[in-house]
Amino acid sequence: MQGFVIEQAIGELSSRGCNFEAYDFRTSDQHELDLVLDLGTERWAVEIKLTASPSPGDMGRLEATADVIGAARRFLVSQTGRSTGDEVRASCNLPGLIERFRQSGG
Repeated sequence: MQGFVIEQAIGELSSRGCNFEAYDFRTSDQHELDLVLDLGTERWAVEIKLTASPSPGDMGRLEATADVIGAARRFLVSQTGRSTGDEVRASCNLPGLIERFRQSGG
């Protein structure tokens, strides 16, 4: 699932002609992000979970790691049927992430 989500996110940004850099982030002290997007002046942190019910702990780990890299936007992408949050931080599914690209102009 991680590879598919990353592929779709990069494909969406590429099809919009966005200038961006995409990479993963891992440290030796357990900070991890599946996808970091540098979109000009804004950095997005994306963590991908293969579940329909992400936990508050999943979001907490995303927030902590996003703080480490200075990410302006933070998204926990899973198979959830219902998105929660807003355009800056949310738990959402892949279509929800793509919609946030569209809303941001990214």
